[in-house]
Amino acid sequence: MNTSSGTIRLILILSFLSTGPLVVAETLSRDEAIRLAYQNNRELAIATLEISRAASRLRWSGRLENPEFEISRSGDGFGKDDDESVHEIGFTQKFPLTAKLKHEKNLRRYQVILAEAEIAEQHRELAGRVDLALVNLVATREKMAVSRELVQLNLEIVNFLKKQAKEGLVSSLDVMQATLNGRTLEQQSKSLEALEKQNLLDLVEVIGLDADTPVQAGTRFTVPGRKPGINISLDTVLRQRPDYVLALAKTDEAAAAVTLEEAKRWQDVSLRLFVEQEEAIDEPLGREGNTFTGFGISIPLPLRNRNQEGIELARINEEAAEKGVDAVRFRIRSECEEAFHRRSDSWELARDASGEILDLAETNLEEFRKAYQQGQASLIQVQRAQEQVLELKTASLEFVAEYERAAAQVRLATGAYPGLTTSSK
Repeated sequence: MNTSSGTIRLILILSFLSTGPLVVAETLSRDEAIRLAYQNNRELAIATLEISRAASRLRWSGRLENPEFEISRSGDGFGKDDDESVHEIGFTQKFPLTAKLKHEKNLRRYQVILAEAEIAEQHRELAGRVDLALVNLVATREKMAVSRELVQLNLEIVNFLKKQAKEGLVSSLDVMQATLNGRTLEQQSKSLEALEKQNLLDLVEVIGLDADTPVQAGTRFTVPGRKPGINISLDTVLRQRPDYVLALAKTDEAAAAVTLEEAKRWQDVSLRLFVEQEEAIDEPLGREGNTFTGFGISIPLPLRNRNQEGIELARINEEAAEKGVDAVRFRIRSECEEAFHRRSDSWELARDASGEILDLAETNLEEFRKAYQQGQASLIQVQRAQEQVLELKTASLEFVAEYERAAAQVRLATGAYPGLTTSSK
């Protein structure tokens, strides 16, 4: 698929490149974390220099070769030795017969667009990594909150049992059993704390912050009340995907390269201007001097080398670029379909896990606690109800986190990130 540079010229607007420094807020949202990564990521800063390289090549392209200065002297020392001589000064400049220089500059313009598209794609990939890292951090912290809640709940049971044991109402074995159960819960909580530290390190690394930078995630997990749709506007997604813009720009770049290689069929014409001073013996007048001026032109004939190899390779690259557009389009459509269906399925599981079953388990635990205090239930029943709440809450949080990961995958597939847009002119 070829696009006309007069009607469609792909421009990538990277607004994050002109934004001011972003300070780490007390609470960091997903979009704020992504913007922060745009500014702080070291590898991305290095890669962005490729745009400057392409712009430099554009700035210095389309120029004539340097002229050649010639100076020569010839004499008849090996001939009659009459002290005759010829002095010559000349300038030679090469000029293209075709619009080769114009085509070269046009090719460089597309290469600038390609560099911008490649950097934009790296921004999209970085945003996806930041989004997922933040989801993992928030998921772990919410699990920690549930774990601490259950540790506190178990501590209340232990304290109650100790009072009961002093009065001889319960056995010391019941106190020991509840204490051991609390230790297990504390170990689980410490394990989550270690995982939270690792998730935090992963997040600050991908953002580009120092390891000891405190980050508070302002994101809270909530399951939407309505099921997310799976119908997508592929055209809208394609306009947001830098890799598709990159594929389109490659077709323009390849077409421009074909035009340039075809212009190279004719080599440059050389134009020569010279001034010649002659000192000669003219009979019978004797020694005389004379000055000549003139010009010459040299036209290479394309009889053997007509840049056939360069043209053939450029046309192969053009065909590959056109097929690449279809390949990228198919891949993006597949990624979107997979991401949207995954999000829809995850929503179903998250809604069920955080709904009636969890409410019933929490009510059941509260009822057992009251019954135990009144001597109508055993400690084992309370602990079992407590374990059920832990299992269900943990499962619920994991399903909700999986939904958030699926939602993050949808953002990655659609390219719906702040500061990263594409448009066409």
